[in-house]
Amino acid sequence: MIEKIISGGQTGADRGGLEAARTVMIPTGGNAPKGYKTEDGPDLSLRDRYGLSEHPSDDYRARTEANVLEADATAIFGDVFSAGSLLTRSLCREFKKPSIENPTPEELRRWIEEYNIKVLNIAGNRESKNPGIYKATYDVVLNAITLLMR
Repeated sequence: MIEKIISGGQTGADRGGLEAARTVMIPTGGNAPKGYKTEDGPDLSLRDRYGLSEHPSDDYRARTEANVLEADATAIFGDVFSAGSLLTRSLCREFKKPSIENPTPEELRRWIEEYNIKVLNIAGNRESKNPGIYKATYDVVLNAITLLMR
């Protein structure tokens, strides 16, 4: 069973995964960019609501790498050819961490069980680049967790 869901806290997919975890009372965390920077500006709710730590670097790559390393595996949502998704997938391969792209709830559930994932990193597009990705990610993650709890 999932023990923690982490992300970088950006609007969109990251936040959808964190909020799905909170809905079913699974702990959240991860590494946020320095200054808790999001596309909407600094957001201290990443620390206060979701338990993210502020990464010491301004570099998004460093924050993404930290989250890939902290997690057992990463689920990527949205446009898998965006720069951020390509970076995340590359880091997962480099560090030999499992990743899955745009899973259905049932696919995500099976994958979590297959790899015995305890800490899941959620990555993907920000909301401004992919409108609706927050809700889509929230729904998939929430439904997969619900299936796991049965």
